[in-house]
Amino acid sequence: MLWYFIKATAVTVDPPKLRRADPDERRDLLIAATLTSLARDGHAGISVRRIAAEAGVSVGLLNHHFGSINALIAETYHKLASELTAVLLQEVEQAQGAGARLDAFLAGSFSSRVMDPKLLGVWVVFWSLIRHSPHVNDSHEKSYRAYLELIRQLLDDLAAAEGLVIHDTRLAAIGLSAMLDGLWLEGCLNPDTFSPANGLHICRCWVQGLRHGAFGADHVL
Repeated sequence: MLWYFIKATAVTVDPPKLRRADPDERRDLLIAATLTSLARDGHAGISVRRIAAEAGVSVGLLNHHFGSINALIAETYHKLASELTAVLLQEVEQAQGAGARLDAFLAGSFSSRVMDPKLLGVWVVFWSLIRHSPHVNDSHEKSYRAYLELIRQLLDDLAAAEGLVIHDTRLAAIGLSAMLDGLWLEGCLNPDTFSPANGLHICRCWVQGLRHGAFGADHVL
């Protein structure tokens, strides 16, 4: 569920008139309100007034804490991406062995909380802003590096454990990441074309190709 990710940013506060929330609470409240607004309204949710109303604060308070709507959207993107990576890392850490750890990462990538339609819709909004918002682009670059490093480490561990030859695990990680992004996008835009189980099967086949030398010496990777 989308709200699995939101709960890490959301805080329970009394109405502003009853007590004064501290700055961190206000920022977290505004991030949670932004996620709610984007999940409900898509691009139309990128509105200072809508987000402020959702959070129950004034427009001036939003500008005070973030400076601009672009900065708030970028911070929200970073928060959600960091939560996703943390959730997947938690799945990985519960598995034993390099192969099981990579498979846990893939299974987590197609879990119900990641494939939640509202969450996927929020990602599409964020992705559409990367080329047009320097703030969002900066957040994307930071979060993508961490996510890509997790995949690369999983592939390095698999290669070491199983004696595989992957000449460039960074490129292999980019390939797997791009496939996951594409499947998530397809799952958002055309949810009836495949099931999460189908998506997981596709990625497992990719790993089997890796094991059988698809990225050996005669290939780019």
